[in-house]
Amino acid sequence: MFHGFVTSWPPADQGIPGTDRSVPPLLHSGRPRTPAAVTVGTLGELPLPFTLSHAAAVLPALRRDGTARGPLVASALVAGSFSPDMTYFAATAFPGAMVLGDVTHSPVGIVTADVLITAALVALWLTVREPLVALLPERWRGRVHGLVRGRPWRERHPAALVGWFCLSAILGATTHVVWDSFTHLDRWGTRAIPFLGEVVAGFPVYLYAQYGGSALALGILAWCTARALRTSPPGVGLPSRVPVPGRRGRLLAAGLIGGCVLGGVAHRVLRWAAYWGWDRIETPLDVIPTACFGAGAGLAVGLVLYGTGARLLGSRRARTAPATPTHQEPAHRDLPGPGPRPERSRPGSR
Repeated sequence: MFHGFVTSWPPADQGIPGTDRSVPPLLHSGRPRTPAAVTVGTLGELPLPFTLSHAAAVLPALRRDGTARGPLVASALVAGSFSPDMTYFAATAFPGAMVLGDVTHSPVGIVTADVLITAALVALWLTVREPLVALLPERWRGRVHGLVRGRPWRERHPAALVGWFCLSAILGATTHVVWDSFTHLDRWGTRAIPFLGEVVAGFPVYLYAQYGGSALALGILAWCTARALRTSPPGVGLPSRVPVPGRRGRLLAAGLIGGCVLGGVAHRVLRWAAYWGWDRIETPLDVIPTACFGAGAGLAVGLVLYGTGARLLGSRRARTAPATPTHQEPAHRDLPGPGPRPERSRPGSR
């Protein structure tokens, strides 16, 4: 008997007029259909590999220092590997966005919508990058900043940069869609390998591939990141316009970001339960995707609020602070004193 897993679009979040909630729709390439049999359990959201794990697929295109190989753009490669799933996170605030997942996971979507989503993700990254690095302990700050800063964009011709950015985004999104094709019901990968649809210990093999592959990929990402940090040079200091918070500031930032994450999880799970009911939860797998999508959406909101606030605060302090006399040492070791002109914090890296 086939084991069915369901998507939350649209019934888990919105509901379909005239449908029977007691019989959830079966996931079929991201589209609901009436199941022939649903016997073991259901997932309240679209079951996916953990989205961040998709970055492991673009590691071969990245050097150990965090830059991309050849003329590719590292940030676009990584963000592109996330882009097809972003509509599922956006559904936390806009439930109808779930249906757009069919577009972002299609060949046409890879070269259109996913490129635009990648550009938005990179813009977000460039906004929060230095403020996030500023939260790290001082001994790690320079190395991490040097690793994530990458190659300055201003050294590249604008037209060439745009072209390679788009190509990098397409490559990243392609790895995502190919990966998903082997971990989702009735995609071309699972159709080509029927064994992936076989049920083992109550779950289809492709579900083991989803969660097992995600865990393995996260481990690879952690190992590669740790190795890169160990071998990276001390790096460069943060731009003067990025404030380095003290202990209280770090606690406030953690509270803001953590609160947004918890709020996103609560909102998404409660909305799921309001439709399906708490008795629908049979195993933790039933709500893990729901919680992850809510957490990701809340994290994005928290990062935008913190990153934007930190940059505005830094700009305000830079405008109001008196000029430092040339014979004095700088007030903070992360702020530039006499010497070379500090680097600007601008969207010009990787």
